[in-house]
Amino acid sequence: MTIPPLIFDVVVLVHVAAGFVGLAAFWVPVFAHKGGRTHVRAGRVFVYCAYIVTLSAVTAAAGRLAYYQIQGIRLVDQPELYGTSLFLGYLGLVTFATVHHAIRVLATRRSPETLRTPVHEALAWASVVASGTIVVYALTLWSNLSPILLGLSPIGLITGRRMLRLMRNPGAQHMGWFYSHLVSMLAGGIAFHTAFIVFGVQRLWAYELAGPLAVVPWIAPTIIGIPAILLWTRHYRRKFDRRSRRTEART
Repeated sequence: MTIPPLIFDVVVLVHVAAGFVGLAAFWVPVFAHKGGRTHVRAGRVFVYCAYIVTLSAVTAAAGRLAYYQIQGIRLVDQPELYGTSLFLGYLGLVTFATVHHAIRVLATRRSPETLRTPVHEALAWASVVASGTIVVYALTLWSNLSPILLGLSPIGLITGRRMLRLMRNPGAQHMGWFYSHLVSMLAGGIAFHTAFIVFGVQRLWAYELAGPLAVVPWIAPTIIGIPAILLWTRHYRRKFDRRSRRTEART
């Protein structure tokens, strides 16, 4: 075994291990008391795992793309092969930006004007650019993977725009940091589950979905997760509004 394949195998092993731990850790803060010790500790584990998973995903994707070029596999001949690696890198980048944003809004909640940093803004713009790149790739090199890429391409755009909007107008919304933290962490969980179902489950249980059903593993977490985010955000918005009205009534 040569060194490059060995390094790649190590990256994949670390990626898979962190993915499983992060997937389990994600659900603990969901059910734990918000702000409690269990919530914070499990959330920290999820964040660390998310950083490891996303960085290793981008590294593995870049390594795969370089390997295809070295092996003489042409892009026009294997658009799905390249597209899968490109999507893995895209998902890794956007998930990293999302989780980083979740931590930034939490850390700067008492001084929201400090949310905007060169690194944070660069991550937001990188998510937007990555989204556009996915669209161009899917349309230019049409394949069976293109509908999936197009369907999930708005995630980067939405993530980047949401980050930029909050950086430009921090502290405008009451408890805005909380909603942004909640949405970003849940979005990170959606990305984890998408990667697990698409790439991980097939390693554990060999299955193959044909025809229209082939897109189900790619979009199922998003279809389930987005309504959950909306409902949960609505729940806490009502809760904080009631608390605010009670406080105003006392004064």
